[in-house]
Amino acid sequence: MMRKLSIGIVCAGLLSTPAAAQTRPADEVSDTGSVRLLRDLAAGPTNQIATVMFSAGVRNCATRIDQISNFLTKGTRSSALLFLPEREPDNSMASVSLEVQGEGIPRAYGSATFSPNTAIGCSAMYESVQYWPEACNAVAAKHFKGAVSTGSLGGEIAMFNIGPSARVFLMRATGSSCVSIKKEIIK
Repeated sequence: MMRKLSIGIVCAGLLSTPAAAQTRPADEVSDTGSVRLLRDLAAGPTNQIATVMFSAGVRNCATRIDQISNFLTKGTRSSALLFLPEREPDNSMASVSLEVQGEGIPRAYGSATFSPNTAIGCSAMYESVQYWPEACNAVAAKHFKGAVSTGSLGGEIAMFNIGPSARVFLMRATGSSCVSIKKEIIK
Protein backbone atom coordinates (compact mmCIF):
# COMPACT_ATOMS: atom_id res chain seq x y z
CA MET A 1 0.00 0.00 0.00
CA MET A 2 2.81 2.41 0.86
CA ARG A 3 4.41 2.14 -2.58
CA LYS A 4 1.13 2.89 -4.35
CA LEU A 5 0.29 6.03 -2.43
CA SER A 6 2.24 9.21 -2.56
CA ILE A 7 2.98 10.59 0.82
CA GLY A 8 1.87 14.06 1.62
CA ILE A 9 2.89 15.29 4.98
CA VAL A 10 2.47 18.96 5.47
CA CYS A 11 1.28 20.90 8.47
CA ALA A 12 0.50 24.55 8.88
CA GLY A 13 2.58 26.79 11.06
CA LEU A 14 5.55 25.92 13.18
CA LEU A 15 6.01 26.20 16.89
CA SER A 16 8.76 28.62 17.73
CA THR A 17 12.08 26.92 18.32
CA PRO A 18 14.02 27.88 21.45
CA ALA A 19 17.07 30.02 20.72
CA ALA A 20 19.42 27.29 22.01
CA ALA A 21 18.06 24.80 19.48
CA GLN A 22 18.43 27.31 16.64
CA THR A 23 22.16 27.69 17.25
CA ARG A 24 23.04 24.01 16.85
CA PRO A 25 24.95 23.00 13.73
CA ALA A 26 22.68 21.58 11.01
CA ASP A 27 24.24 18.12 11.07
CA GLU A 28 24.56 17.73 14.83
CA VAL A 29 23.66 14.41 16.38
CA SER A 30 22.38 14.73 19.92
CA ASP A 31 22.48 11.71 22.20
CA THR A 32 20.70 11.70 25.55
CA GLY A 33 20.44 7.97 26.25
CA SER A 34 17.15 6.60 25.04
CA VAL A 35 16.28 9.69 22.96
CA ARG A 36 18.49 10.62 20.04
CA LEU A 37 18.23 13.59 17.66
CA LEU A 38 19.43 13.34 14.06
CA ARG A 39 19.45 16.58 12.08
CA ASP A 40 19.46 16.90 8.30
CA LEU A 41 19.23 13.26 7.35
CA ALA A 42 21.23 12.68 4.22
CA ALA A 43 19.99 10.60 1.32
CA GLY A 44 22.17 7.65 0.49
CA PRO A 45 22.40 3.89 0.33
CA THR A 46 22.29 3.59 4.13
CA ASN A 47 19.32 4.98 6.03
CA GLN A 48 20.58 6.95 9.04
CA ILE A 49 17.51 6.21 11.18
CA ALA A 50 17.83 2.46 10.60
CA THR A 51 21.61 2.59 11.13
CA VAL A 52 21.38 4.37 14.50
CA MET A 53 18.57 2.10 15.71
CA PHE A 54 20.50 -1.01 14.60
CA SER A 55 23.63 0.25 16.39
CA ALA A 56 21.51 0.74 19.54
CA GLY A 57 20.52 -2.95 19.39
CA VAL A 58 17.16 -2.67 17.62
CA ARG A 59 17.77 -5.47 15.10
CA ASN A 60 14.52 -7.45 14.80
CA CYS A 61 12.88 -4.40 13.21
CA ALA A 62 15.84 -3.16 11.14
CA THR A 63 14.29 -4.02 7.76
CA ARG A 64 10.91 -2.51 8.68
CA ILE A 65 12.57 0.64 10.10
CA ASP A 66 14.54 1.05 6.88
CA GLN A 67 11.42 0.51 4.73
CA ILE A 68 9.16 2.98 6.54
CA SER A 69 11.71 5.69 7.30
CA ASN A 70 12.81 5.67 3.64
CA PHE A 71 9.15 5.94 2.62
CA LEU A 72 8.50 8.92 4.90
CA THR A 73 11.69 10.83 4.03
CA LYS A 74 12.43 10.01 0.38
CA GLY A 75 13.15 13.17 -1.61
CA THR A 76 12.95 15.44 1.45
CA ARG A 77 15.12 17.26 3.95
CA SER A 78 14.30 15.68 7.27
CA SER A 79 15.34 15.55 10.89
CA ALA A 80 14.39 12.79 13.31
CA LEU A 81 14.01 12.23 17.03
CA LEU A 82 14.53 8.55 17.83
CA PHE A 83 12.97 6.96 20.89
CA LEU A 84 15.17 3.96 21.65
CA PRO A 85 14.36 1.21 24.15
CA GLU A 86 16.17 1.54 27.48
CA ARG A 87 16.26 -2.22 28.09
CA GLU A 88 16.18 -5.23 25.77
CA PRO A 89 16.36 -3.10 22.61
CA ASP A 90 15.77 -6.03 20.29
CA ASN A 91 12.57 -7.05 22.09
CA SER A 92 11.06 -3.63 22.79
CA MET A 93 9.08 -1.01 20.92
CA ALA A 94 11.00 1.83 19.21
CA SER A 95 9.68 5.02 17.65
CA VAL A 96 10.70 7.99 15.53
CA SER A 97 9.22 11.49 15.13
CA LEU A 98 10.11 13.41 11.99
CA GLU A 99 10.19 16.96 10.73
CA VAL A 100 10.00 16.72 6.96
CA GLN A 101 10.59 19.40 4.32
CA GLY A 102 9.56 18.33 0.84
CA GLU A 103 10.23 20.41 -2.23
CA GLY A 104 7.52 23.02 -2.74
CA ILE A 105 5.56 22.13 0.42
CA PRO A 106 5.65 23.48 4.00
CA ARG A 107 7.30 21.52 6.77
CA ALA A 108 5.43 18.49 8.05
CA TYR A 109 5.24 16.04 10.94
CA GLY A 110 5.41 12.28 10.60
CA SER A 111 5.85 9.46 13.08
CA ALA A 112 6.42 5.73 13.06
CA THR A 113 6.44 3.09 15.78
CA PHE A 114 8.05 -0.35 15.48
CA SER A 115 7.25 -3.40 17.58
CA PRO A 116 9.14 -6.71 17.38
CA ASN A 117 6.89 -9.75 17.26
CA THR A 118 8.48 -13.17 16.91
CA ALA A 119 5.43 -14.60 15.12
CA ILE A 120 5.52 -12.08 12.24
CA GLY A 121 8.93 -10.44 12.59
CA CYS A 122 8.20 -6.76 13.18
CA SER A 123 4.98 -4.83 12.94
CA ALA A 124 4.87 -1.08 12.55
CA MET A 125 2.53 1.89 12.34
CA TYR A 126 3.11 5.26 10.76
CA GLU A 127 1.12 8.47 10.61
CA SER A 128 1.59 11.54 8.49
CA VAL A 129 -0.11 14.87 9.13
CA GLN A 130 -0.71 17.41 6.39
CA TYR A 131 -2.32 20.83 6.30
CA TRP A 132 -4.13 21.67 3.04
CA PRO A 133 -5.17 25.23 2.14
CA GLU A 134 -8.36 23.91 0.56
CA ALA A 135 -11.67 22.39 1.72
CA CYS A 136 -11.73 18.74 2.80
CA ASN A 137 -14.00 17.71 -0.10
CA ALA A 138 -11.40 19.08 -2.55
CA VAL A 139 -8.57 17.38 -0.65
CA ALA A 140 -10.37 14.02 -0.81
CA ALA A 141 -11.06 14.34 -4.54
CA LYS A 142 -7.65 15.69 -5.51
CA HIS A 143 -5.16 14.01 -3.16
CA PHE A 144 -6.88 10.78 -2.11
CA LYS A 145 -8.47 9.68 -5.39
CA GLY A 146 -10.09 6.29 -5.11
CA ALA A 147 -10.36 6.43 -1.32
CA VAL A 148 -13.69 5.08 -0.12
CA SER A 149 -15.63 7.20 2.38
CA THR A 150 -16.57 5.20 5.47
CA GLY A 151 -18.48 7.91 7.34
CA SER A 152 -17.19 9.93 10.25
CA LEU A 153 -15.11 9.05 13.26
CA GLY A 154 -17.38 10.97 15.63
CA GLY A 155 -19.16 13.72 13.81
CA GLU A 156 -16.52 16.15 12.59
CA ILE A 157 -13.72 13.93 11.25
CA ALA A 158 -14.38 12.12 7.96
CA MET A 159 -12.84 8.67 7.42
CA PHE A 160 -11.64 7.17 4.14
CA ASN A 161 -10.46 3.62 3.50
CA ILE A 162 -7.28 3.50 1.41
CA GLY A 163 -6.31 -0.12 2.09
CA PRO A 164 -6.89 -3.11 4.34
CA SER A 165 -5.09 -1.48 7.30
CA ALA A 166 -4.78 2.11 6.08
CA ARG A 167 -7.10 5.07 6.65
CA VAL A 168 -7.14 8.79 5.98
CA PHE A 169 -8.93 11.11 8.38
CA LEU A 170 -9.95 14.57 7.15
CA MET A 171 -10.67 17.31 9.64
CA ARG A 172 -11.83 20.82 8.73
CA ALA A 173 -9.35 23.40 10.02
CA THR A 174 -11.20 26.51 8.77
CA GLY A 175 -13.96 27.03 6.23
CA SER A 176 -11.41 26.73 3.44
CA SER A 177 -8.68 24.49 4.86
CA CYS A 178 -8.30 20.90 5.97
CA VAL A 179 -5.92 18.68 7.94
CA SER A 180 -5.36 15.10 6.80
CA ILE A 181 -3.99 12.34 8.97
CA LYS A 182 -2.92 9.23 7.12
CA LYS A 183 -2.42 6.12 9.27
CA GLU A 184 -1.27 2.67 8.23
CA ILE A 185 -0.38 -0.48 10.13
CA ILE A 186 2.27 -2.66 8.45
CA LYS A 187 2.51 -6.33 9.36
